Amino acid sequence: MRSLRWSWPIWAVAMLVAVPWIVYVLRAEQPLKVVVLDKTVPYETRKEHRSLFWLLGHLKVVQPDGAPYDPSKDYVGAFPGAEPGDPPARTVDLTTEVAMQADLIYLADTYGVYTGDLASKASMKEALERSRRIYGGLTVQEANAVVAAAESGKTVVAEFNTLGSPTSPEARETLESLLGIRWTRWIGRFFPRLEDESEVPEWMRKNYEREWRQNWDFTGPGYVLLQDDVHCEVLRVGQEAEQLGLRIEKENKAEPLLRGAREATVYPYWFDIVVTQPGTQTLARFEWNLTPAGYERLRARGLPTSFPAVTYRQAANQGKTFYFAGDFADNPMRSRAVPLAGYMTFRRWMESGFLATSRQAFYWRFYAPMVANILNSAADERATAVALGRLNAHEPVGP
Repeated sequence: MRSLRWSWPIWAVAMLVAVPWIVYVLRAEQPLKVVVLDKTVPYETRKEHRSLFWLLGHLKVVQPDGAPYDPSKDYVGAFPGAEPGDPPARTVDLTTEVAMQADLIYLADTYGVYTGDLASKASMKEALERSRRIYGGLTVQEANAVVAAAESGKTVVAEFNTLGSPTSPEARETLESLLGIRWTRWIGRFFPRLEDESEVPEWMRKNYEREWRQNWDFTGPGYVLLQDDVHCEVLRVGQEAEQLGLRIEKENKAEPLLRGAREATVYPYWFDIVVTQPGTQTLARFEWNLTPAGYERLRARGLPTSFPAVTYRQAANQGKTFYFAGDFADNPMRSRAVPLAGYMTFRRWMESGFLATSRQAFYWRFYAPMVANILNSAADERATAVALGRLNAHEPVGP
């Protein structure tokens, strides 16, 4: 009897694991041709897109021929050299031909690879300071390829730093017109320790000292806002900013593309300030949570207290376009899949218990459910096209 009593907890635990695993194994694969552009790949870590590929794998999004997506090769952009510190082994720009083969194009990062990034070699630490560019920036030809794809019905997702340096003004304007936004040239970032010289770049501190004519002597957490190399503003947590200083809020709580994404999620990394043009919808916005002194600093700069975080536009006879006004896909993710149904919901629930600003919490609470909805929507559109006979199952959605 004693062994029987102890067997019930064991069976309960076994079922808690077995049922989600069985449900996950039986889940159908979703064919979808996803083209990812990532030019910021100095090392094998591929941190600017690996969290996106984790999501593709977990959702069982596969290529039209059924092959799983491989983050080491199934993208275009920079491909790291054989040894850490080597220059890119090859670089591949996004062409119109490749863009037109996609169902969904994801512009993850176009900042690029610089000589300073490669200096740490085995440490694989990207440089804080500016150095000579080896490869990077969205080209005019690539911007035109993205526009052509969107005009033929493809879904386009772009995020920070696609619009910023070193992308040329002409390429930026082309992409802004497609997305229906305008970049104000203001960018920002949260730093857990403003005194940390291993995280806060010297050029940022010099910009502040040049404009304000006083030393950078900040300590503790805070937000830094910059416009080009001209303006620099610092909002210290506890003085100009509250503990959870920058949050993402849904514009419409019932928005299906944000189903599962949590309100008031704290955003902890790079972002830019954009404004929307007529015809562009703001799905979610960044909301400052500042002290009166902080709001006064924004007012003096002419900066908004709320600005777009996720925008959506679909012009007549075009595909859906999204802009994420932050470095959303750059997350410290493990690459190994977790074959359990409900795992994303479990992680979202777990992360809700932590109040500290965290990139992982942002990933699970907001990014993952939002991008899952966008991917599922694109996969459903593809499946409908196949069912109606407008598309061969092994081909991407076309015009």
